[in-house]
Formats: sequence, C-alpha cells, structure tokens
Amino acid sequence: MIAPETALHHLDTFTRYLKERLPHRRRDSLRCVAEVLFGIIQSESTLHRKIAHEIHRPQATTASIIRMVARVFHDAGLSQQDVLDVLLPLLPDRKSVV
Repeated sequence: MIAPETALHHLDTFTRYLKERLPHRRRDSLRCVAEVLFGIIQSESTLHRKIAHEIHRPQATTASIIRMVARVFHDAGLSQQDVLDVLLPLLPDRKSVV
C-alpha cells in the first residue's frame, strides 16, 4: 500500500494511490484526476486554462487539455466519501478539518 506522504511525489505514484483507494474506477480516469489535482496544486488556481498550462502532454494541444480538465471536473463523480477517504489523508495535519 502506498503511504499518503509519498503519493504526492510523482503522477504515476499518485495514480496508483488513487487506484488502491478507489478500485472501482478506471485507471485512465484516475490518471486524469491525478493530473488535474497536480495542476491545481501547481497553478494554485481552479481556472481550467491555468490548470491546463501545468499538465504536460507532449502530443496534446492546449485546447484538448482544457477540455480534459473540464471533463474531469464535470464527470469525476467523486462522492463526499471518496474525498474524505482519499484526499483528506494527503493534507498536512494542521490543514485537516473534519
């Protein structure tokens, strides 16, 4: 099992972390979620354009990455319980509010 503190160091590791905790989700969908979450963290924004700028896909256009970001926000289907189970353990102790 991947520890939360190591999950945020690399996109592939974070995708595996998500898959361990959300086994019913497709790996390619979880990779998109991971890319968008990393993009949010790196861009410090929730604007699709700024998030897309932080996602590196050499074969993709900026417009296609922006569409992928929009699809993740629209179709991710993460429940409140998914967020509590998966994302909250990644927050530093001083940031967790439950």
